[in-house]
Amino acid sequence: MSFGFYLGGIHLPVSPSALSIKYPDTLNKISLVSGDEIVLARDKGLAEISFTALLPSVRYPFAEYRNGFVRGGLIFSNLISMRNSGKPFHFVVLRLLPGKGIPLVATNIKAVFSQLTSREDATQGSDIYADIKLCEFRDFAAKRVRVNSPESPAVSGAPSTVRPADTAPVVRVYTVVKGDSLWMISKKFLGSGNRYKEIYNLNKSMIDARNSGTGKPYYTIYPGQVLKLP
Repeated sequence: MSFGFYLGGIHLPVSPSALSIKYPDTLNKISLVSGDEIVLARDKGLAEISFTALLPSVRYPFAEYRNGFVRGGLIFSNLISMRNSGKPFHFVVLRLLPGKGIPLVATNIKAVFSQLTSREDATQGSDIYADIKLCEFRDFAAKRVRVNSPESPAVSGAPSTVRPADTAPVVRVYTVVKGDSLWMISKKFLGSGNRYKEIYNLNKSMIDARNSGTGKPYYTIYPGQVLKLP
């Protein structure tokens, strides 16, 4: 099985050999006065992700350079910029059937950096090892509550002044397969192929980086790319 690791629009040329995703316990044990214990379900906690990535400074035959050869130092600089921005991104792991490129189970978690460490060893060349820890990110919305002043006491039976928070938008993604085009994907998921520019604009940085220097049209997409959909 082959892997594809993406942090936002950054593809790791060497897939980490190990990945840890910790999902917190959702059970809460309570001891009663009687000495008995009961278990209550609670809201799920945030997932914690950790792995170590090799960022090569030279070309290796086992590496996969989907966006052309990019040195490890530049990749790490881009990771630092993502960390410093504090903005969430999609952490995606694609698991593909060897030799066929058929997608298996995919991991897609909206996350932010919680820790980023670089390690270098002169005895092992100029490669960079990045220890990466991510924390799941959840969108949220505040509730607005109207409080009656003492001069305007609440009237019994009056409708509630609490407005529920807007539901956070659902992020849809699609994994490109051989033969796809932005027009076809737009027609299938948006109902009209003419809306392909909306998909392009959502994924512009990743698409442009992949096509840079190839001479191909800037709307060109490739199998294995994960596209966000409107």
